[in-house]
Amino acid sequence: MSTIDKKSANLPAGLEALFAEDTGKGFEEVTSNDIQIPFLRIIQQMSPQINKKEAGFIEGAAGGDVFNTVTNKHWDGDKGVVVIPVYFQMKLLEFVPRDQGGGFSGELSATSEEVRTAERDQATGMELLTNGNELVRTAQHYIKIVHEDGTLENAIVDMKKTQLKKSRLWMSMMTMQKHNSKTLPSYACTYRLKTVEDGNDKGNWNTWSISHEGMVPSVDAYNDCKELHTNVSSGSLQIAPPPREELLASPTTKDEDIPF
Repeated sequence: MSTIDKKSANLPAGLEALFAEDTGKGFEEVTSNDIQIPFLRIIQQMSPQINKKEAGFIEGAAGGDVFNTVTNKHWDGDKGVVVIPVYFQMKLLEFVPRDQGGGFSGELSATSEEVRTAERDQATGMELLTNGNELVRTAQHYIKIVHEDGTLENAIVDMKKTQLKKSRLWMSMMTMQKHNSKTLPSYACTYRLKTVEDGNDKGNWNTWSISHEGMVPSVDAYNDCKELHTNVSSGSLQIAPPPREELLASPTTKDEDIPF
């Protein structure tokens, strides 16, 4: 899971050896279902992270910043955060409409009849299933956050609605990385995720700006990414969908080019 390291400085004598001897103890029955992998999210102007009266308030954060949903660590959106993309999944999630009580209803297969017959509501821009529920296409990028001290941390960047364009651009950027004319694994390179302002007739919001940063910093980092890739691709690491309010936080648009 996470590779956030606690430094050994100032540990009592002998404690470091005991830590090594007892590695993993206390977590014998913990599964991936018991651990919440953080998401990297963008703080919008109306987000609770910048409202002092909200439980999710983050001291010092501002609109356009990027934050970790578990640790609340945040990064200046203009400077961004460096990440390594490890695995990609397109999730097709079904939700009950908010005016009918809301709530997650399930994950659908891309080849299912429900998805094939979904239609876009011209008034809201939402894709609707024949049963009236909403279909939310969510691109999930499993990543490693590269912290300034070189440690890595598991996280997910999920992109939906207008952000799906950014996901496709990022995927194109990844597939262009070659070595000896062969496509590199996605986790061979690092990328910087910044934020920029975007908008349409519904209003303005902050969205991702992604650029290639460099190569994976070390062999250890590469192997760490490879292990996460194996865990996700094998199905041993399962991620529950985020709350509906988080999935639908960005404004709707009528003209986004989401393929059916």
